[in-house]
Amino acid sequence: MPAILNIALRIIFGTTIFALIVWLAGHFPPAAGLMLTFPALNGLAFIFSRHATVGAITTTMLWMPLLNGILCVVYLAMFIVLAKAEHAAMLPWLLAAGIALLWLALVTRPLVQGGIAPHLQLRYAVAVALFGSLLTLVWWYCTGSAADIADAAARPALTGLKMVLFAIAMGLLIVLPPRFQWKDGASGILSGLPLVALAGLLSIAQDSAIDLEVRRTLFMQMMFGVWLAPAMAVTFIFCVSRTLTYRRAHDLRTSAVVAGWLLCFTAIIVTGAALQWLAAQ
Repeated sequence: MPAILNIALRIIFGTTIFALIVWLAGHFPPAAGLMLTFPALNGLAFIFSRHATVGAITTTMLWMPLLNGILCVVYLAMFIVLAKAEHAAMLPWLLAAGIALLWLALVTRPLVQGGIAPHLQLRYAVAVALFGSLLTLVWWYCTGSAADIADAAARPALTGLKMVLFAIAMGLLIVLPPRFQWKDGASGILSGLPLVALAGLLSIAQDSAIDLEVRRTLFMQMMFGVWLAPAMAVTFIFCVSRTLTYRRAHDLRTSAVVAGWLLCFTAIIVTGAALQWLAAQ
């Protein structure tokens, strides 16, 4: 039963975050950029963790928001620069395949597999937040505000078919790999699978119902928030992992993770609103 529950929760949470990314892309693009590394699967890894494994899981898990954030920036930037009418249908898929291969190459490096040592984790979290803030200001200074997308017809369509197909793909990704005992560090890496972020970006990039220039503009707006996305997830992972080091807190880990998710989502909405205000200046 725990294994089935684990799979079901991963599919439900992953599909929910995918739906939020697509919805926010048309209504609140800066927040959609911040949502790209939302720690849904990271939180589930904590919920299904043992107290003795929290530390080891955290060391590698902390790398994942930063790597995924960088890869999301690459996807957004490559689409903005390269998208042309003649290959607009194929480019999103090629970029997704390339990003997936690059992710696999990065997470197999010894530096990532070794994780962030516990005594460096606070400094790492602060550095990610400061660097993300700096890049956000640089992006704002260099690009100014992107055009607003007010036409509802220009927003990405979140259809039931998209959600069902994504849920099936995520289920297959969880169920099909051979079953063996993962090392704790590997579990931290697997909790950072970028399927949700890639599916959200792909859903927008290949939506032929939206004009290509509108899709490019949406991605420009999402780029304004994506620089801070890793900081949100890293802060969640750091704070929740520190909380769960206490035995009594670990016994209440589901409540702790849900509280962390709610705080993280609230921070994303508030920060997205601040970024949208900044872009309008």
